[in-house]
Amino acid sequence: MSPLSKLALPPKLEPYRKEIEKTCKPYIHIHTVMNGPKLYESKFGGNPYLPLEANHPLDSQGKPMLLMAQINFSEVPSYENMPIQGMLQFFICGGDNENAGDMYGLDFDHPTSQKDFRVVFYENVTTDENKLTTDFTYLEDIDRGMFPIPQEVGLQFEIKSEPVSPTDYRYNDIESGLFDDEETEEIYWDELTGEYHKMGGYAFFTQSDPRDYDEALRAYNILLLQFAMDDEADIMFGDAGVPIFSLKKKTFATVTLEMFYTTGTAVKKTPS
Repeated sequence: MSPLSKLALPPKLEPYRKEIEKTCKPYIHIHTVMNGPKLYESKFGGNPYLPLEANHPLDSQGKPMLLMAQINFSEVPSYENMPIQGMLQFFICGGDNENAGDMYGLDFDHPTSQKDFRVVFYENVTTDENKLTTDFTYLEDIDRGMFPIPQEVGLQFEIKSEPVSPTDYRYNDIESGLFDDEETEEIYWDELTGEYHKMGGYAFFTQSDPRDYDEALRAYNILLLQFAMDDEADIMFGDAGVPIFSLKKKTFATVTLEMFYTTGTAVKKTPS
């Protein structure tokens, strides 16, 4: 059975199934699991994969940043525009950062600058912990009061399919005029949000998609990673914010960042 045939729709949306399924894209659904991941495994929070020869990412005040997530692509199902191996990491500054500590590393005035957040990619990953940093006592003084991921959780990945999110800028072109009344469209907005941890597919925005009014950002159309509120893992970004990292098509060097209620861009940095 194809992923499209498994799309669950509320009864009110069944008459529109054919048109809705035309918008479906595969995506990688991310499940959080309490399994004590190793340093080289995928996870949210905790200590990072850090080869002995690599430097821990520092924020604009010279303080070590905290790991939001790391994705070991050898654990991820094959997906278009994603590597088949390597480690992708996302860091943000601690809450005591005077510039962006209360905004999870986001700089509204300079959204392309990775001063207080960092995206790092290692092409090769070792599982030999003798070659990895294991002493992270230097992180003990970093303020975690604002950190949205209070505990380390492992990740599992599953390919699924989803229709266009109503907050993705492409919704306006795809679904405009489809529904017969506002009540039916409201059901779509309530039931098919796309608000969950994932890679690929369509992004969910807490307010509006900046690509709706900034066409230059439409080049960043591959959803690299999206977080969501997670009660079981106790993950919460501010007032139910949704951090989103989007990848520029056919590159793995540039990403755009939507943290909390806004969007910015970021350039990949490899450790020196």
